[in-house]
Amino acid sequence: MPRRIYVVRHCERIDNIDSKWRKKYPGFQDDNSPLSDRGRNIQAVELQKRFSNIHLDHVLASPMDRTMETASLLLGEKDNLIKPEPGLCEVLYLCNDPPSFWKVDKLKEKFSKVDTNYSPVFKRLPPETGYGDEACVPRIKELIDKLLIKFNGKDDQILLVSHGAPIGAIHEILNNKWKYVGQATVSIWDEIGDNTGKFKCLSSSDSSHLSDKSNLRPW
Repeated sequence: MPRRIYVVRHCERIDNIDSKWRKKYPGFQDDNSPLSDRGRNIQAVELQKRFSNIHLDHVLASPMDRTMETASLLLGEKDNLIKPEPGLCEVLYLCNDPPSFWKVDKLKEKFSKVDTNYSPVFKRLPPETGYGDEACVPRIKELIDKLLIKFNGKDDQILLVSHGAPIGAIHEILNNKWKYVGQATVSIWDEIGDNTGKFKCLSSSDSSHLSDKSNLRPW
């Protein structure tokens, strides 16, 4: 099997359905919403079933709560640890300054599968020029380039869990065409040849594992 990249967008967020959600979650900032009941108890469970028989070598997630929880639930009983990678964070104009994701030690308290030994590509996020989703493209391009060097096994199976705009940027980088994907969907790329850095897309925004495909909010 060639080197493969799976990309999953986080499941439904609570602020998608409840504008007063912070009253229930006083420890959270407005850019770091957790999953909704649908996201946690339905979509993430269905993602877990989809990946139950898929081997993964490396699992990386944006350190935002909704992406970390999506990754944690997706893994289920798998032994993989989750590498918190700030480079997968949401586009910065949609975040607080700085983004309010928690440090690794606090993430570990909540999510037992956190890899506390992982050295992220981005310890600090670079400024983004402009006001729009495509402002994250340079950061995502640098991230993908460096991850492919870091995880260079010719058959490495890599899972990235991120947000709408960064996943759109991944499509632009690997497909040469931006695409918004739905929540809890899966996109897959296989490398063409060994360590060429060139990939072909096998599927994009695939929701076939979801029992309810309505209102996946691709943008």
